[in-house]
Amino acid sequence: MTRHSSLAVCTALLAVLGSTVGAAEKQPEALTVKLSARISPAAADVIVRARVEPDARSRELTIEWIADDLSGGSHAIAMNGARAAVTHQYALKGMAPGEYQVRAILRFNDGSEIRRATTLMVVGANGPGGFDAGASQGSAGGRVRPATQP
Repeated sequence: MTRHSSLAVCTALLAVLGSTVGAAEKQPEALTVKLSARISPAAADVIVRARVEPDARSRELTIEWIADDLSGGSHAIAMNGARAAVTHQYALKGMAPGEYQVRAILRFNDGSEIRRATTLMVVGANGPGGFDAGASQGSAGGRVRPATQP
């Protein structure tokens, strides 16, 4: 073998070993959560999608939504360890205008848990950023009259 060909073989071998080590270090997250929309009108449904990597210890997935005024709710999904479904979804319906913390909590049989959170803004009439949220009519904030009236 010439010097250049042995150098090429060594470089290729290091590249293969380096990519194998990098792949072993990069494992998927045990729990991820995504919303169908981060900003939603009050009348629309928002779908919460959670992905749970298979694990024999998985026992329960809880989806919570909590507003600034502490209103909200939760939905529990029972899990059967590694045989449980990988993806789960739940529709949030009839949400009042406001800002919500949406959380997914994965509980294991040893008492440990993993939490993920994201923010949801629900807007609507008379709500945050809605049509009547502190807005005034006309340039002076008074009543609007037809141009033909003084």
